[in-house]
Amino acid sequence: MTDQPATEQDAHTPLDTLLGAAPRRVMRHWLSLLVLALAALGALTFFVRFVTGEDSPYYSAPIERGNLTPLVSERGQVSGSGEVTVFSALAGRVTWVSGKSDGEVKQGELLAIIDAGEVEGAVEIGRSGLTAAQAALEAAQVAAQDTGSRLARFESVWRRSGGRAPSLNEIERARAEARRADLSVEAARAQVKAAQLQLKEDETRKAGAEVRAPFTGVLAMRHAQPGQAIAEHQPLFTIAQGIAPLTIEVPLNTQLTGPIKAGTLAQVRLDAQPDAPQSATLTLLRVSPPPQTVPPRAVFTIEKPGPQVRLGMAGTVEIELPERRNVLLVPNAALEFEPGVRGPRRRDRIYVLDRGEPRRVYVTVGASDGKRTEVFANGLKPDDRAIIGWRDATAGAPASGR
Repeated sequence: MTDQPATEQDAHTPLDTLLGAAPRRVMRHWLSLLVLALAALGALTFFVRFVTGEDSPYYSAPIERGNLTPLVSERGQVSGSGEVTVFSALAGRVTWVSGKSDGEVKQGELLAIIDAGEVEGAVEIGRSGLTAAQAALEAAQVAAQDTGSRLARFESVWRRSGGRAPSLNEIERARAEARRADLSVEAARAQVKAAQLQLKEDETRKAGAEVRAPFTGVLAMRHAQPGQAIAEHQPLFTIAQGIAPLTIEVPLNTQLTGPIKAGTLAQVRLDAQPDAPQSATLTLLRVSPPPQTVPPRAVFTIEKPGPQVRLGMAGTVEIELPERRNVLLVPNAALEFEPGVRGPRRRDRIYVLDRGEPRRVYVTVGASDGKRTEVFANGLKPDDRAIIGWRDATAGAPASGR
């Protein structure tokens, strides 16, 4: 059998046949294989990265330049109009408290009873002291009457005798005794007065064992519980003369808020209904006199309180301030991150990734919206990566036993 030249079909390999390749397409065939290999390598790299995660031990977020609407949050309690705090008149232990935690109370209504054992003893001692003082006064009055009668007889005889009897010395002695008796009466009368005042004070304190509403109003808050030991002048109840308008008073950090004016809008999120914010308006700003060591306090009036809003409820006032434009923003978590053992900070700082390693940058903190904070720093620029935490939660914790 004679050899025949290989045909085009014979020059094809099985793979060429499968791929439909022709001799002129051999280069394209190898190029396709290279592309498939690169795609497989990329898929493998992505899979390994997905399974093992990034190599960096830190979580990070980009630093941005943009706009910020600052949000200031402060805590307070809902109040009514004309609130008055009822204080304890004596120290002791609360033996009974009214079951009311809110609602209307009438003038003179019994709200609490305080164990007044020591005061009751003082009242009994005061009564005994008053009785003794009154007896001493009566005795002094009898003695004064006796010495006065004796002096009157001496002077009558002395005038009738023309000054011959009794003697001048006897007359002077009788006059001195009468004077001393009168002074004893005055002293005894003063002792009675003092005993009466002390007894009245003790009885007033004893009456304070029964805590009653000073006027008809609304019980805003109960500060005492049964069995609680209280001191003198300790707050027991807060009573409002009326409900409307409902207000909430909060302190203001002027370094964060700056000057704010009446009419500033805010939202009140009550702890009992955090998902139902109440609209409020700044109606009063209380500023302490110079040197103003106490921060100012802002009174916000709740505009249309719902029926679920009651006196004494705790809540958070969220105040929106004017928008800040084109400022440098970092996540709040970046201001809390510390790569080493956490300790007291003298200056605010963040850490940014620099070739995979943390680099400390001192910053000046501005306003915040609760998620991001405005910062001022020379060593920061947009798109820098700020470290916000460890990938391994135990990485930044100090070793135990060291």
